[in-house]
Amino acid sequence: MSLSGKQWVWPRPDQNLVHEMARSLNITPALATLFINRGINDPAEARAFLCPSLDQLCSPWRMAGMEKAVARLMEALRKDEKIMVHGDYDADGITATVILVEALRLLGGRVDYYLPSRFNEGYGLHLEALKSFRDQGTHLVITVDCGINAVEEVGWAAENGLDIIITDHHQPLTGLKGAVAAINPLQEQCPYPFKELSGSGIAFKVASALMEKAKEPFPEELLDLAALGTTADVVPLLGENRIIVHHGLSVLRRMRRVGFKALAEAVGLNEQKITSTSLSFALAPAINAAGRMGEALPAAQLLLAEDRARAQDLAESLHRANQLRRATEQKILLEAEEAAIDLLSKGDQKIITLAGAGWHHGVIGIVASRLVDKYNRPFCLIALEDGEGRGSARSIPGFHITAALSECASLLERFGGHDQAAGFTVRADRVDALRECLNRYAGLKLEERDLKPRLFIETELEDADITFDFTAWLEELQPFGTANPAPLFVSRDWQLHSWRLVGADQKPLKLQLKKGNRSLDPIFFSGSFLEPKLEKGRRLDVALKLRDGYFRNQKTLEAEVKDLSYNDSYKSGELEVIDRRHLRDRLAAVSDIIDRNGKNGLVFVSTASRAEQIRKSCFLGDLPRIITGGSINGGGPFSAGPGPVILYDLPLYDGILKHIFSRVYNDKAVAVYLFYGREDLERNRRLLELSLPTPEALEIIANMVLKNPGAITNHNLPDLAAGSLAFKPAPSFWERVEKIFHEIGYLKEGVLDPQGAEIMKRWPSCLDSSEAYLSTADLREKCERFQAKLLEAAPRELASLLHDQAFD
Repeated sequence: MSLSGKQWVWPRPDQNLVHEMARSLNITPALATLFINRGINDPAEARAFLCPSLDQLCSPWRMAGMEKAVARLMEALRKDEKIMVHGDYDADGITATVILVEALRLLGGRVDYYLPSRFNEGYGLHLEALKSFRDQGTHLVITVDCGINAVEEVGWAAENGLDIIITDHHQPLTGLKGAVAAINPLQEQCPYPFKELSGSGIAFKVASALMEKAKEPFPEELLDLAALGTTADVVPLLGENRIIVHHGLSVLRRMRRVGFKALAEAVGLNEQKITSTSLSFALAPAINAAGRMGEALPAAQLLLAEDRARAQDLAESLHRANQLRRATEQKILLEAEEAAIDLLSKGDQKIITLAGAGWHHGVIGIVASRLVDKYNRPFCLIALEDGEGRGSARSIPGFHITAALSECASLLERFGGHDQAAGFTVRADRVDALRECLNRYAGLKLEERDLKPRLFIETELEDADITFDFTAWLEELQPFGTANPAPLFVSRDWQLHSWRLVGADQKPLKLQLKKGNRSLDPIFFSGSFLEPKLEKGRRLDVALKLRDGYFRNQKTLEAEVKDLSYNDSYKSGELEVIDRRHLRDRLAAVSDIIDRNGKNGLVFVSTASRAEQIRKSCFLGDLPRIITGGSINGGGPFSAGPGPVILYDLPLYDGILKHIFSRVYNDKAVAVYLFYGREDLERNRRLLELSLPTPEALEIIANMVLKNPGAITNHNLPDLAAGSLAFKPAPSFWERVEKIFHEIGYLKEGVLDPQGAEIMKRWPSCLDSSEAYLSTADLREKCERFQAKLLEAAPRELASLLHDQAFD
């Protein structure tokens, strides 16, 4: 089971297709599966994916509205008309703005730009801004990353002599009239084949068409901006987006742009090792922080900067804003999580709706996303101020959060969004009603299984895959992001050798795993919460990511753990079987379990001498309770108390388990550790001999009687035969011997029958006439079959067996 409580899910592609792809590309099945998971089922497609070329980009002229848009822009350039680029306050909108500003200025345009305020205006086109553009003498407005649904605003511009071109990548909700052109691949009549471009990607397409029309070179140097905007906007990194980011990263590493160089220095980023991950988690957050914590203008100024000193000042300012954003986000996260836990404790809450005075509405969307990741249910966070709440909602796959808000539209001032994210405004006095309304809707749409956290695995790794050659192939799959995530694998059957907490905050968990002669030292960032569940020596399946690393100038294989799952256990009801069979050092493992459970629990051993060995080795007093096969046979009562049940030795027969589990299992969770091994069979064979006479023992005793016929009297057989056996049998042994001898006619009324010598001539076939012998042999065989099952059965079968023993 997953130690973090997550359900591991992964696709199951057609294995024939996997092997065909692996053969055609000369790669491992694991790598072939990665391509298929990304919708790439043809070797030629896979080769193109591995070598993204700018030649693979579609012509921008295939995009509806491009001809009209470029014609109007070229007219404005010829007439020296003032052009206003209207952007947005997030990283995609900011980079899209800078792309068009640079392209138009390169062509000699008189260009200005405008970024709306998240706090004073909100998203999109607004009449006030358009009126100010007109008053400033603007002739042409071109939007980026917004405007496709601004019907009223575009209509006003058309009526008031302000030409407007719309470029956007959001879903059109209605027809747009009055614009010179509307460029959006999602429009119904747009033939452009790739529909997933970001706002900055579309802006780059416009810039490409402009340069081609002006007979200027392809604007490759603008790809660094398009790469950042594309990565930040969480669009699928497949198709054209992959090409844009791949080549944009190459441009970015050259650090031609003064602003990027200054920002990389400010955030401590190695310029030559910038990846899509660096864009998502280092550069983009700093650019976004401007619009989240204040105004977006400084971010655009940084990207357009030509003076190094000015760029450094702006970069440091954005870095500080991002640090403030992180601190603000963390504060809200702690408050929101405390409120969420309280809300969950009060009953069924399939959507968590929380409101807080003083929460910064520029970061509540990020906090909501973090809470969704942790609790795997939709979250709505509302920042309250002056009786009004501005909310951000985030959802889980399969639940349309904007549809949920639509069901509660009468409670909202306004709302909008898509299936996984939305924004809304609500009066403070309606927050409780909104919470109830959303939960009623979710109750109809979500089931408990939908709320169980999931971990999406790509495929299972063979041991041969964990190599530098494999990670070199993984590097070819970069850039990683939405729809092309850094692959998460499962590697099975590692033994947990040791672990420790590392780092200043002691949250990262460093593991040492072993399998045969192989070892792996992965790290689980923020994995400290799992430490109480770790047990040395247990077998694990590991969900991990692989990549190359360097330590002291030596190339290393880095493994980052995302989850762990014990593969040596199985639950049946509340009874969990943990398989530690055939362990070499049982004593050390048992001592560790006893210590971790506060010396609670129950330990079964086969003999009193074995019990004493455990007590001495583990320094135990009266706890935990240790029982033996002898004490069980004696019928003495006992109570196990809390804690695990440890089967240290192999039980002789099923009655031992019935005796134990009928006392310890009472509908509460019970962990049962199996420590016995095949070496226990010889000891158990000897123990069985003490009560179940074998043909060999019977023959020895029969020959002794035949040699001393006059010495046998009623019931003195045990005393006479004691010296002839290598062990001291139990009383039940002698009871069975006498009964067998009487049944085959060897003894009569306690003395040797005169025909005893003739009976010995038929040995051992004469034993088949004895019911006592046959039942003894049958009992021995049942015990041996039972022991074989305990040794060979899988944990799942044993969990069911032990569960049945408790309730039989």
